[in-house]
Amino acid sequence: MTEADLQDLLAKLRRFGGDHFTCEVKRSQGGLPASMWETISAFANAQGGLIILGVNEKTDFSVVGVHEPAKIEANLAVVCSEMEPPVRAEMQAFEVDGKHVLTCYIPPTPKDQRPCHKKSLGPWAGSRVRVSDGDRKLTDYEVSLLLANRNEQKQDLKPILEASLEDLDSELIRAFLRRVRETKSPIFSRISDAEALRMLNVLVNHDERLVPSLAGLLVFGVYPQQFEPQLDITFVGYPTPEAGVLGPSGERFTENRSIDGSIPEMVSECIRILKRNMRRRSIVTGLFRTDEWEYPEEVLREALVNALVHRDYSELARGMQVQVEMYPDRLVIRNPGGLYGPVEVGSLGTETISSSRNKALLKILEDTPYSDNRMVCENRGSGIARMRIALVDAGMEPPRFTDDISSFTAEFPNHTLIDEDALNWLSSLSSDPLSRPQMTALVMMRNGEVMTNSSYRAATGVQDSRAASRDLKDLVDRGIVEQVGTRGSTVYTLAGQVDEHAEEALEEFVEEAFPLLGTSDGPEPVSDLQNKVLSALGSESLLRHEIEERTGLDSGQVRGALKALREKGRVELVGKARSKNARWRAT
Repeated sequence: MTEADLQDLLAKLRRFGGDHFTCEVKRSQGGLPASMWETISAFANAQGGLIILGVNEKTDFSVVGVHEPAKIEANLAVVCSEMEPPVRAEMQAFEVDGKHVLTCYIPPTPKDQRPCHKKSLGPWAGSRVRVSDGDRKLTDYEVSLLLANRNEQKQDLKPILEASLEDLDSELIRAFLRRVRETKSPIFSRISDAEALRMLNVLVNHDERLVPSLAGLLVFGVYPQQFEPQLDITFVGYPTPEAGVLGPSGERFTENRSIDGSIPEMVSECIRILKRNMRRRSIVTGLFRTDEWEYPEEVLREALVNALVHRDYSELARGMQVQVEMYPDRLVIRNPGGLYGPVEVGSLGTETISSSRNKALLKILEDTPYSDNRMVCENRGSGIARMRIALVDAGMEPPRFTDDISSFTAEFPNHTLIDEDALNWLSSLSSDPLSRPQMTALVMMRNGEVMTNSSYRAATGVQDSRAASRDLKDLVDRGIVEQVGTRGSTVYTLAGQVDEHAEEALEEFVEEAFPLLGTSDGPEPVSDLQNKVLSALGSESLLRHEIEERTGLDSGQVRGALKALREKGRVELVGKARSKNARWRAT
């Protein structure tokens, strides 16, 4: 980091108007703040971040300098060493306008070593996490979850002492054993059913008797909720895009259900209820148009199975259900427990890494019949990739994933990305056929997105980075797309938009490696499409559909432009994000 980088960073913070998720500014003129350990813990338990000492946020991020910088740097190193595990911070000293400024980069702690906490306070009192521009104390459940994630999880192997073999569905058990004996080791053909079920972790030994494991009960139980009442699915359909806002007839919900049964039964029943609350719509596929459900059934099945299989089954979480919320503009599926193991949100669906806290449950389900000669899950780490591909085939937007330590959320926008207008535009680009992933990427670029190899894979379900590179290079060779940068900093934009988007796109790359650095002072450039939206707003505040009417742009283009303009600080939202009455205005 250079002094110029620091000046650019301060300029961006001034435009941003405050501290950032990955940056904390402190005056520190009286020495190191007593709360410094909290910020260090918070950054280490999130994505890492930069601490700047000697800058006053309250006076528009003016440089005030620190006294005795060498002493403060030494004290900061002591605080980092008092964390568990110790934080290996990167510190730098600068002289700005004759005043001393210190920066300290806190790297993220590896997941299997979290929570990073103040050693003298212990993990329960001494752990923080970064939320927006502040540091929040981790809840007892979050600390418990992070500590448990350091070790191999075997909650799904816990014996259900009150249950017996008679509480399992004998027909489903027979189908399961038949599948295992046809496809697994010959040993299963030479032993009894009970012994096979023990070896397969459906049954476990307890006090010299065989009882169902939690995994066995959840998959084959006649009624698992007899023993674990809260291990089910709740479904709530909302009439408006915002929970709590009444529908046109004063209704709070369109449907409110609790779904019980084994995992295969709950998945089937939840899909049936979802279909009852869905409409069919016309999907453009190549030259043909077909009627499909608003959300592809394959996507629903994969998302529900993922939520039930990868959720936390520890004692603290057994009172929590998998939640399914259906809004007019999106579907949300949430389960207790965030991601487990080395998996990161950004790599979901782009890498075939299978990491689960419930290995026995996954292993059982890969041989449990579901329907159409298929098993409940594949256990190959390809579920989310299949989900993305199914959404691309349906011409829909990619899903959004959120990992909040205590929960994992999958959100599916109810929006057709490739509609008739987009298809007509695509047809005008090239006489040669485009693949479905290429079509999806191009429409996203048209709506203001900047594409990279990784974002292309995340949006389309293409797992091989070489295949993604070939697809993108083909678009470049056709003259539809232009390439900016090389090797690790390559981005792609629609031809003719490079000048407008290149600086912004490359800036995002720098921010990924070192958040908030590398930005230039002054206003960021906007595209013609974004300028149309700004012109339509003028000095007024408008609803999104009013912007669409004034500009003649479709909803996807307006949504993309507003998102980009909001990130640039050019527009702001007045009202709640999901409210139908929310308005937009230029800043």
